Amino acid sequence: MLIKTFKYKLNPNRKQKALLNSTLDTCRELYNMGLEQRKMQHVGQFEQMRQVTTLKAEFPEYKTVHAHVLQNVIKKLNRSFENFFRRCKEGGKVGFPRFKGKDRYDSFQFNNTGFSLNGSVLSLSKIGNVKVRLSRELPDGAVIKTCTVKRSVSGWFCTLTFEYEPKFMPTNTDAIGIDVGIENFAALSDGTMIPNPRFYQCGQAELRRAQRKVSRRKKGSNRRRKAVVLLRKAHERIANRRQDFLHKTTTALVQKFGVIVVENLNVKGLALGILSKQVHDASWSTFFNFLSYKAADAGRKIVGVSCAYTSQTCPACGTRKKKSLAMRKHECSECGYTTHRDTAAAEVILGRSFPSNANIPVVVGV
Repeated sequence: MLIKTFKYKLNPNRKQKALLNSTLDTCRELYNMGLEQRKMQHVGQFEQMRQVTTLKAEFPEYKTVHAHVLQNVIKKLNRSFENFFRRCKEGGKVGFPRFKGKDRYDSFQFNNTGFSLNGSVLSLSKIGNVKVRLSRELPDGAVIKTCTVKRSVSGWFCTLTFEYEPKFMPTNTDAIGIDVGIENFAALSDGTMIPNPRFYQCGQAELRRAQRKVSRRKKGSNRRRKAVVLLRKAHERIANRRQDFLHKTTTALVQKFGVIVVENLNVKGLALGILSKQVHDASWSTFFNFLSYKAADAGRKIVGVSCAYTSQTCPACGTRKKKSLAMRKHECSECGYTTHRDTAAAEVILGRSFPSNANIPVVVGV
């Protein structure tokens, strides 16, 4: 059994929008109250969850929200503190959990009960029957575990997390090595190049115009709020284009190849370098994550290998020669093998999953 999530667009009416916003405001107030209590007292997650039950009995505004939704607010607050302490131990930049304004709290969650999906209608407790745009059907036999309702600049969405039995694709033994980069998004060991769409770079003109409108508006005015919405929509369009590209690319790779070999890259470390903006724009981590869960769903294998010296090694004879980033062509002085630099790196990556083809390690969540 695997766990998967589908995201759907909601089409609530005017009354339902008001109830959704009211639920979100109540959850935000509870989150801020819980944060204030933790700052003033030594109290933990379970003690606060018990206090929520008392709070709901005494204050009528909390009776309009399902009990699981309120309990999940406390869990969300506890995760914020856990992440804070984890970052403290790692020695990175640490930010203490802070209070949430209206623009910084945008979702609430149901667990197991309080919701049901009937065709194209999502029934939410205390809110009503909300129409859903079913862009894709749930797998046969799927059991929905959680429902997360989120407010976005483009409307309301729900994310359904469900458990299901995957149906594997026909067996395929074809293997491919993938080298990700900046010049090309990815180079395959068979010579195929996947161009880098550079969505953020191409959207710079649109973002500049939207940001200029925000900077020219008076703070606190309605015109500034409208300009901020336009800026957020511009960023959302870029993110949607990038995600669409990654979904289509990973789906095509999983459908075509049975074994996919990638590098175990430290993407977080690379994103701190001089090419940080380009690395974030390429979104390699999301690419690897998409490949991992789609391969598990289709019965394919994802293999992670060392990324050391992949671009400096000749795939034909194994000779290692230092090359600068400006050298885009691989020319081996020992064996005479010539090809594109990225293609050679992809061939080296593929070769590192061998010579023992009997037990290829499966890496999930590279």
